[in-house]
Amino acid sequence: MVDPKTDNQLFQELKERINMYFEESGKSKFCDWIMWLKMILFGIITVVGYIFLLQFGGMSLMSAFTGFILFIIGAALFVVSVAHDASHHALFKGKQVNKWMSFSWNIIGVSKYLWEIKHHHSHHIYTNIPDQDVDIAKSPLLRFSPTYPYRHYYKYQHFYAAFLYGVFGIYIVFIRDFIMYFSKQLKNHGVRQLPRNFLARMIFTKSVFLIVSFLIPLLVLPFAWWHVLILYLIAMGISGSLLLLVLVVPHINTEAASTMGSHDINNRNDWVLHQIHSTVDSSPGNRLLNFFCGGLNTHLVHHLFPNICHTHYFNLTKIIKKVLQDYNIPYLEKTFADTIADHFHYLKMMGIKPSVMPA
Repeated sequence: MVDPKTDNQLFQELKERINMYFEESGKSKFCDWIMWLKMILFGIITVVGYIFLLQFGGMSLMSAFTGFILFIIGAALFVVSVAHDASHHALFKGKQVNKWMSFSWNIIGVSKYLWEIKHHHSHHIYTNIPDQDVDIAKSPLLRFSPTYPYRHYYKYQHFYAAFLYGVFGIYIVFIRDFIMYFSKQLKNHGVRQLPRNFLARMIFTKSVFLIVSFLIPLLVLPFAWWHVLILYLIAMGISGSLLLLVLVVPHINTEAASTMGSHDINNRNDWVLHQIHSTVDSSPGNRLLNFFCGGLNTHLVHHLFPNICHTHYFNLTKIIKKVLQDYNIPYLEKTFADTIADHFHYLKMMGIKPSVMPA
């Protein structure tokens, strides 16, 4: 582990190495040509998928399903890459441009405002800290931390979790924002007042997404309503579960979860060490995975430097890995398949009754 005497040098060293990379390469920390390619490609997939759904979806249920998949997954890929970076002011140098681009969260019916409160004020600051990181919050359905109360049916959670992840798309679009709005979560994050007419605007945004993504295809396609509904739910389930796995796998696993019981964070460097020990990168050398998941398979660099465009993460991760080796600090990484398997293994562990949980 890192020597306490050199501990206060760690973050400064990482920052200097990252800055040196951009100075020597002449690259900007913001959007590059790869990011422009992604914006255009994912935008085209979304639009073409929707046109295909309405124009050719009536040919067969498989054609309709193809249209739904292209449209919904294309939109999800767009917001994970574009809206996410814009919310972190990492897309463009101009803050106002980032602000407007971050509203693309609304393309999939998600409140940009509430997402940023949850993501920035909770997850990025209190990563993997029970009762503070909303991404591992207490749930009557899943137990993510050994500090949370145990329920007898949690012993099956590693089986039924896959089904719950399948309905995540519906939950995040149509349910979660309302739970956050009507609960005490906003006050817990220091929010005392929301923008004017916020609830009405949120309902409008979600209604538009519902009309565009489901009701219009329902009226256009020559199939029974329940056929269209099933296709829609499957497409939402696939996109939602893929998105969720990319987000939860880096933190909710047997290695990263070891930090849940120890989080003595007193300064910037304590926080950096906490991020390093509570994040597992998934196949960080896989460029294709990096391209399609918004760089979130190289998750550590995102937590340490969230204001840098994710298309740089692939190279920056190599730098961070080298610095950690110099400081004799473990860099946590696994293949994407192994991280998924480890995630479900961790759920199985959390499903064991505490009194009989192995040491």
